[in-house]
Amino acid sequence: MTDPILVAQHISKRFPGVLALDGVDLELQPGEVHALVGENGAGKSTLIKVLGGQHEPTAGQIVVKGEIVEFHDPLQSQLAGISVINQEFNLIPQLSIATNIFLGREPRRRGGLIDWPSINRRAARMLSELGLEIRPDLRVEFLSVADKQLVEVARALSQDFSVMIMDEPTAALNSAEVDRLFEIVAQLRGRGVAVLYVSHRLSEIFRVADRVTVLRDGRRVDTQPIGALTERDIITMMLGRELVDHEVQKATASDSRPALSVRDLTAKGGLGPLTFDVHFGEVLGVAGLVGSGRSELMRALFGIAPRTGGEVELDGRPIDLRNPTEALRAGIFMLPEDRKVEGIFPDLDVQENLVATRSRVGESALQRAVIDSTAEANAYIRVQDLFAVRAHSPKQLITTLSGGNQQKVMLGRALVSEARILLLNEPTRGVDVGTKVEIHDLIRDLAKDGHAVIVSSSDVPELDAVSDRCLVLGRGRIAGLLEGAALNEDSILACAVADATSGS
Repeated sequence: MTDPILVAQHISKRFPGVLALDGVDLELQPGEVHALVGENGAGKSTLIKVLGGQHEPTAGQIVVKGEIVEFHDPLQSQLAGISVINQEFNLIPQLSIATNIFLGREPRRRGGLIDWPSINRRAARMLSELGLEIRPDLRVEFLSVADKQLVEVARALSQDFSVMIMDEPTAALNSAEVDRLFEIVAQLRGRGVAVLYVSHRLSEIFRVADRVTVLRDGRRVDTQPIGALTERDIITMMLGRELVDHEVQKATASDSRPALSVRDLTAKGGLGPLTFDVHFGEVLGVAGLVGSGRSELMRALFGIAPRTGGEVELDGRPIDLRNPTEALRAGIFMLPEDRKVEGIFPDLDVQENLVATRSRVGESALQRAVIDSTAEANAYIRVQDLFAVRAHSPKQLITTLSGGNQQKVMLGRALVSEARILLLNEPTRGVDVGTKVEIHDLIRDLAKDGHAVIVSSSDVPELDAVSDRCLVLGRGRIAGLLEGAALNEDSILACAVADATSGS
């Protein structure tokens, strides 16, 4: 084995009241794809931030190419040859794609002026290599979540580096985009770059990694060649116990009355016309590739994107929602696709984020003006128990939680809202294997309790696991409605891909 490019030795990181990393060792070889896995709160994000210069370790040292280094900020990490693709986007929405890619490293003409034509040409070439055919001068704020993820990849690839850290890089990508990303990873491996690949999708780990390191509770459990392990081996190490298989009992549409009846719905962006029902006691999945209309449908049902035609009935009564406030009052809650931009309130604590949409129907104006601290504290305790949220205090700032624990708080907000119709976008994005199963069980339990649940997800196995029926969209229209024996991973993917490649 050659000399490692990067060695992290006995890395510890302590925050007030929390030991996030406890003597973790990690070694990256040139031309190696090294997977890092663990439950939410296991320490993955903290270790990445230490290597990326966002956190200084409390103890331990980092060695890059044989030299001991100290990182006091991200720039020092970058100068040492470490490039990081973060799970949470670090793009500036008001700037163009090209500007974001080369921000702080802009090529300049004689006299020091920025060479904008060169920036746009180079950005266009990089975007094309990633299969992203969009104008480099387009502002980032107009991009989808998937496109933003690919811009993050392009920015990382534009730098001179010997270590690439990828934190959940496929979370918002479809299968074709994932394939292209893996081609890029193979090219990096061929160039001798060490890739640290962090993902909750174990199928990806087995597809792309050479070795895997498992973290649990801030400690390294083991490092093994990927060929020596099975998925169940990794899950057992992550959880510290065997994962119990679950038998899912599917509901049928005839079990209850319609909660939402959608007839010939159209909305801006080429959505519709769409006609379907979702029933109380049912989980309706919504599948489709990027650009299929999944996000547009959920936004239209929540009043963010006003419909341009058609009718929607809520429990038998016509409704015309013009904004999310009206939707919440009507008993409809939406979990946003991008929790960082549309979900969390970064300046508020965990409890304040949790109760942000708490139902106060029936209270007087005076009651609504007075904060019920006891009710809010009880709501926090309930959600923390149900979701096993890893927070040392309800007053902890939401941004100090791991991405997965932030997602748990967002899901807890659905319970606190007391809505009966739940629109869940990517409910397990950035969530570990054990928590994913728990969230799937919770979604099923919410349906059993009489909620109507619509789950829009790019994760096909997830839709197969939780859905009683699955609506497949393509180019803004219904490509298929699958149920019973016809609802499985293969049929969902085949229906979505067939519509995407058809000329009709």
